[in-house]
Amino acid sequence: MMKWKSTYLFILSLGMIIFLTACGGESEQTGSDAEGNNSDGGSTGEEVRGVTDDEIIIGNIVAQSGPQAIYGQIAQGIQTYFDYVNENGGVHGRQLKLLAYDGEYTPAVEMQQAQRLVEEEEVFLMLGNDCTPCNTATKEYYEEQGVINMMLGSGAQQFYEPPSDFFFGSEIANYRIETRVFYDYAVNELDAGRIAIVYQNDDYGKEGYEAVEAVRDDYDAEVVTEVPFVANEEDYTTHAQKVKDADVDTVIMLSTPNPAARLKQEFHAIGLTDINYIVSSVGGNDTTMFELAGEDVWEGTYSAGSIPVPDAPEAEGNEAIETYLEQYTEAYPGENYSGVPQWGYAGAEVFVEALERAGEDLNYDTFREALYSFDNWTEGTYAGVTFSPENHYGLTTLFMTRAQNGTIESVTDLINYDPETGEINYE
Repeated sequence: MMKWKSTYLFILSLGMIIFLTACGGESEQTGSDAEGNNSDGGSTGEEVRGVTDDEIIIGNIVAQSGPQAIYGQIAQGIQTYFDYVNENGGVHGRQLKLLAYDGEYTPAVEMQQAQRLVEEEEVFLMLGNDCTPCNTATKEYYEEQGVINMMLGSGAQQFYEPPSDFFFGSEIANYRIETRVFYDYAVNELDAGRIAIVYQNDDYGKEGYEAVEAVRDDYDAEVVTEVPFVANEEDYTTHAQKVKDADVDTVIMLSTPNPAARLKQEFHAIGLTDINYIVSSVGGNDTTMFELAGEDVWEGTYSAGSIPVPDAPEAEGNEAIETYLEQYTEAYPGENYSGVPQWGYAGAEVFVEALERAGEDLNYDTFREALYSFDNWTEGTYAGVTFSPENHYGLTTLFMTRAQNGTIESVTDLINYDPETGEINYE
């Protein structure tokens, strides 16, 4: 009997030891994951997602195939600047590695690629992702995963208002800001009185449309017709005829490249050639538009820019633009070097400058603080870059452009938009 009791007590004691050991091991894993990473990608002093002693991994998703494949040049621009930086020693001893995946300008595909880059490749952040509907579809995912997106290929308001810890700046001016400037310029500089708004009927196009709706009563002009379209439409004859029937003097076209080119071709086909044609920078501020629409057709088109086109007179003597042109044409000889690839390159310049300012102890906190130190930064190819805890737009300075003599030339000095007051100031 005593022997049975001794055996029982021994087994019970051994079980308690095993249980307590298991509980103790489990408690050591709480607070952060086993590798020392916080849920937002920050550092606990051990590791930061996508960052090693000698490398930083960056993700990018842009359309590399399909009707919007021109945006694949964003990735080319980023890679060009990364190569330039890497050849010159990297940033604080770290080389920059870009993983650029094809999003096909399709939200479902973009989500798949986002999950792959974040969960499998474990990138530090995302840089230059295109497609407003795609960025809209993945926004909540990136916030849940704690992954910063910066210099998006989208100027939609939702990414910057209210400011988010995970979204900083766009490669092109915010759509609402840009369209506000378009409308102001059309009325006050081009004497527009009867205006047509033609807009891509999705999250992207509606941004600009809503910007016009908010201010149209503040100007001595009239929006006489509104013409929505779908991005993959091929035939724009009815859209052009509707504009002609409205007897307008100015068209503001909120569009990606192909629709903008096709609509102006239809205008020429029906003899509507004496109107002001103003196109979003994502669809119009690129010399490839002369090829898409035809040189004579595209001549005279207005747009806006935050980066001088390399062939434009104002780019002469600009050291940053000259460096870009030298590096990009060497990397991609014979390819278009204005517009879209410049966005990627310029966005990469901002990213690298932030890395430099963040210092060797790189994590999300030091990176955000570095971004907040940008106050009209002009050392890159952008006209000016500013961030603050209240302002995540990045680009609020632009200039109006016009397609002339086979290139895109600025027709104004810098135009500054104040996000707090809504004021537009021409320098």
